[in-house]
Amino acid sequence: MRIALITPHYCPDIRGNAVTVRRIEHHLRLLGCTPDVFALDSVSAESAVTRIIAGGYDLCHAFHAHEGGSVARMIANLSNVPYIITLTGSDINMACADNRRGETLAALAGSTRIVAFHSSIAERLALEFPALSSRIAVIPQGVLLPGKIYVEPPTDQFTFLLPAGLRPVKNVLFPLEPLARLILEEPSLRLVIAGPMLDKVYATQVVDQLRHFPFANYIGAVEHPEMGKLYRQASAVLNTSLSEGGMANSLLEAMAWCRPVLAAAIEGNRSLVTDGVTGLLYRDSAEFFDKARQLLIDSTLRKQLTSTARQMLLEKHSPECEATEYLKLYREILS
Repeated sequence: MRIALITPHYCPDIRGNAVTVRRIEHHLRLLGCTPDVFALDSVSAESAVTRIIAGGYDLCHAFHAHEGGSVARMIANLSNVPYIITLTGSDINMACADNRRGETLAALAGSTRIVAFHSSIAERLALEFPALSSRIAVIPQGVLLPGKIYVEPPTDQFTFLLPAGLRPVKNVLFPLEPLARLILEEPSLRLVIAGPMLDKVYATQVVDQLRHFPFANYIGAVEHPEMGKLYRQASAVLNTSLSEGGMANSLLEAMAWCRPVLAAAIEGNRSLVTDGVTGLLYRDSAEFFDKARQLLIDSTLRKQLTSTARQMLLEKHSPECEATEYLKLYREILS
């Protein structure tokens, strides 16, 4: 079975789509499938269309309804190759609402199946677009688990890690003010922000603001193989996004590395984080402050959260199961 994976990003693997596609590609190969990646950050849409049609692929698997889905739709119109779309976040939360809405909906309408990471996303899509409901499937994100369960880092410094590309939807300036108040109680507190500059205007604002908060440090883009070191050094991991399309890789990876998470109580994050069970959720600055303080002072809470979260990953977020579910979907379509 030859599958063309169409993704907005692939190299370097510093963005969520790239991490997701690389993981799925690897595990599909282990199952005997033959996936080839067509990354739109390295080839034009026109070139991808030409190469995929000439390559005689059985099926296209597009990531992001607008970016990958539009290309898959062009291929289907020219060659009748069926395609599926995996919703990755900004497509369902942004592209369906801005000037890309028409093309995004056309791509969704032309697909054979649509995959969401969580039932909440599937239900929202079906409610807003009932005609698509019969073709929606849910396949949770997988995550690679480190072979060793890592203990907490040295306690002489408490570090919050915020893995996020610098763009407005990631809201990376949000924790600065509450953490500035918390540092009055714990001077060793630090904030590390890691991610690429995806929006130049917003990135400039972030860099300018950080000058006023010496406990915070932006270290730039970090390629995925190096992220393990950051998770090992972190005391807790943050997600401050205004929206997520399901399951943030950063939260999955934090849980895999046995790091407690504090995340915005948005739909996507709630698909992974049950407040007080697998992590902590906040709704405003005051709640962020209170829960960041809980993580700072309560080592028993940190251990309980990380233990439960890692067990959840073992039961529900195996990358092997993720790839197997996609392979079942491919076979169902092609049969």
